[in-house]
Amino acid sequence: MSIFYQKTKKRHIEQFRLQVAELLASEMPELKTVIGLSEIFGISFMQNPKSIYIATKYNSEDFKIINRNHKTCFNLTGISVFHKKEQRYQPIKLYYQSDALTKIEVDTPEYFHKIYDLTQILKENIELEHLPRENPDQAIVEKILKPLTPEQRNLLELADSFEIELDDQLFYTILDMEDGNYVAVNKKGNVFRLIHDHEEPVKLVANSPIDFFKIYDGQKSELDKILFTYS
Repeated sequence: MSIFYQKTKKRHIEQFRLQVAELLASEMPELKTVIGLSEIFGISFMQNPKSIYIATKYNSEDFKIINRNHKTCFNLTGISVFHKKEQRYQPIKLYYQSDALTKIEVDTPEYFHKIYDLTQILKENIELEHLPRENPDQAIVEKILKPLTPEQRNLLELADSFEIELDDQLFYTILDMEDGNYVAVNKKGNVFRLIHDHEEPVKLVANSPIDFFKIYDGQKSELDKILFTYS
């Protein structure tokens, strides 16, 4: 039977990303932290460039931690894997987003585990190429908040926006109150306060983004007194 009948599976990538994280534990402990907060949802094989794309999922609470503490996007070089046929270590490029391994660039991505010995990984001169952080939820929330002026949007935290599902509804954060609570909008533009571990976790506070700015002037401390009083 040809060795190429069995394509690389999710379990091979799980093994690989853990070994890389352990190799880099002293200088980049955050990589292993994120592995503990995440799960590989699936992998796909890309042709331009030739690579393995890794889809990662988190539960809602862990995603909040990721979004708050792991605001990264970078290419990593300096990791080499042993090529079985050539009998030598070959460097590969890794791409990370939010400190999670997201892409592995290799010439034959479908058979990564067959061509390389994933138990033999070498750390050499590690270099990071930092890239602009990609946030698809930002584009959604920017569209929702289109009625606001640029000055008003600048008072919000749109680059850090992320989707939260509560009571079968989707919300997009616009302010992190830094205590586990958020101000968020739905796709209709209604503004809500979101409070964790509360009998009323979702509460409407303004019918539109423009109405929200009748109570918010850029001072989160004042907003906290108005919206996040536990009663």
